This record gives sequence, C-alpha cells and structure tokens, in this order.
Amino acid sequence: MRLLGYILSGLLALLGILFIVAAASSGLWPRYVVGGILLASGLVLVAILRSRAPGGKVEVTQKIELTGDASLEQMKCTRCAGALDEKSVSLQAGAVFVSCPYCGAAYQIEEAPKW
Repeated sequence: MRLLGYILSGLLALLGILFIVAAASSGLWPRYVVGGILLASGLVLVAILRSRAPGGKVEVTQKIELTGDASLEQMKCTRCAGALDEKSVSLQAGAVFVSCPYCGAAYQIEEAPKW
C-alpha cells in the first residue's frame, strides 16, 4: 500500500513539473496553477506516507503438535530412564529439546512421520 502511495506521489509531482515547464514556454498562467497544485499534492502525499508509523507490535505464538498419544507423565529419559516433567522440555530453534535433570543428558525429540 505504501509503495502504491509513493508511486502515485511521484507521478503527481512529475505531472506538476511538466505543467510548470509547459506554462513557462507558453506563458499561460492556469498551467502554473495546475502544476503547482499537482506538485504540492505529490509532496503532501509523500509527507503523509513518511509520517505514518509502521503497524503495532506483532506477537508470534508457536504451538507444538505431537503425533499420537504423548503425554508428559509417560516421558522418560533415554539414558537413565528418569521421569521428565514439563520443565525438562523446551523449544529451541523450532525443535523440541529435552534436558534430563538427573543425568544431565540433553537431546532432541525426533518424531516419526505422520504418514
């Protein structure tokens, strides 16, 4: 939308300059008026587009969907078979990681494809 506004303001300013140049060669004062109005409207449009602040804050929420029947009560460490809780599971770089509080092992949970 902003790009379209900048293109439109550029065209208005260009037409304004053309009208002013044409008025200088022909000496007709109405062309000065039209050229001035077009040039001013192009500049005002640029000022309006530059003064608008970008959109508000963007909030990203990422949810994890596990396939099959997985629950935190059933999760156990692959090294020491210690029970894992919700504090042991974290999301890093888009992947689910587990860190065992008992043996200190840290690994990524790998899911089998859904098909």
